[in-house]
Amino acid sequence: MSKSPRLQRLRAGLLTTVLLAWGSALGAAPVKPAKAPPAPKRCFLLMNLETREVTRSDEALCATRLPPASTFKVPHALIALETGVVAHVDDVHTWDGTKRGVEAWNQDQTLDTAMRRSALWVFQGTAKKIGRARMEAWLKRFHYGTEDASGDITLFWLGGPLRISPEEQLDFLARFYRDELPVRPEVSAAVKAMLVHGPDTVASVRAGINQGGPWKDGAVLSAKTGWYTHKTGDVTWLVGHVSSPKGRHIFVSAVQSPPGESPAQPPALVAAIDALKGHGLL
Repeated sequence: MSKSPRLQRLRAGLLTTVLLAWGSALGAAPVKPAKAPPAPKRCFLLMNLETREVTRSDEALCATRLPPASTFKVPHALIALETGVVAHVDDVHTWDGTKRGVEAWNQDQTLDTAMRRSALWVFQGTAKKIGRARMEAWLKRFHYGTEDASGDITLFWLGGPLRISPEEQLDFLARFYRDELPVRPEVSAAVKAMLVHGPDTVASVRAGINQGGPWKDGAVLSAKTGWYTHKTGDVTWLVGHVSSPKGRHIFVSAVQSPPGESPAQPPALVAAIDALKGHGLL
């Protein structure tokens, strides 16, 4: 005679209970759910240049000093032009023939193209010509972060001793765009012109990202990317200026990503464009 379905279910339940008790007696560890990967830390700062009103997110990260990476090319270009190490933005810097990882770097550059392509070798060359003493003197005049250019003169802004917080970046940019830095007006104007982007893209060493432009109401975006890669996690930046019918604003976006594979698109750039659109500026 076949057993009833009810009796079969009771026996199956009893067997499961016995097996669980047996596993517990043998010290079997319970299965723990996998931990979610740590989330990136994000700082976004926005200042209205007329009212000086500032909005911010993640105050802890905004106050943390980080490697400036390629955002340092902004004060670097000012120093190179002001000291005469580079006489004009259109002066040609001859490529030495060394193949580098970014194809756009493997050709002659001007200061303007080097800024837009973030061509590291051009700025490493100008850093050598400026020298540590003059570089640090200008960092002090600019009140730029730790004001430290010690160590390798070609790498101090890339994982070297120079650090700057997003709040300090905002202060530097405010003085730059208000023409309050101790440089000639023509030098300030030349560097500002290098930072102006087209209506629908933001140039980056690792990506040219279409952000859905043209920007609304004829807004003009000026910006510089930065990306520092390290085994402890990446630091990415987008810093700059937006001119729109809502006024003139400066912004700083910084993202500290956890260790792991670097993302294809710079997180700080994507976050900045989203935030600026959210504020109705782009």
